[in-house]
Amino acid sequence: MAMGPPRLLRGLIPQLLSVDAWLPCTCSSRLQLLLSHFHCRLHLRWPSCADAFKLLLVLLLVSAALAEVRYIASSSMAPTLRPADRAVAERITYFFRRPSIGDIVFFKVPTTLQNYGVNKDVVFIKRILATPGDFIEVRQGQLIINGVARKEHYTASHASYTMEAMRLPEGHVFVMGDNRNNSCDSRACRGPLPISNIIGRYMMSFTRSSIQ
Repeated sequence: MAMGPPRLLRGLIPQLLSVDAWLPCTCSSRLQLLLSHFHCRLHLRWPSCADAFKLLLVLLLVSAALAEVRYIASSSMAPTLRPADRAVAERITYFFRRPSIGDIVFFKVPTTLQNYGVNKDVVFIKRILATPGDFIEVRQGQLIINGVARKEHYTASHASYTMEAMRLPEGHVFVMGDNRNNSCDSRACRGPLPISNIIGRYMMSFTRSSIQ
């Protein structure tokens, strides 16, 4: 899934409304002063104080260049992420641990695709399904990692492909889109992804309706 350029505070904030319109009364007064430093008027109508703090966390991370908001341009990660969603990529987690199975990651275009003319500034998003040293294969759409069939509740529909077993080399992970029948990923288009290409981990997303 290729994504458009980052939509930072200018893309996320300008349409948002006043704090009192969406924060519960128990946390409105505490956060209003903090949010005023962003010189914006927030109007997401989220139901809980916890959601308000999530938004505040995103704003703080973005302002510190530790996160960015990206536009989802294709359906390769559906149903988890849909076209026109805004996904937040955070850059903190992988300072403390290595990428792991199940993580949804943003990554730079691999060299193999750059050689075919894909712009080096394009960023993709996929789910990690195998890490260095793992054996991965697919039998009639069933994903098998190290000989164990995986239950995947997040995929779009039953996949109709088969992939021979392979072992992941050091420094690489295997990524796929959740929409297996409509995703260019490690199966054929890119091969194993160098961990060094990963630029962030998916944190949360906003739908079009939630920021209107």
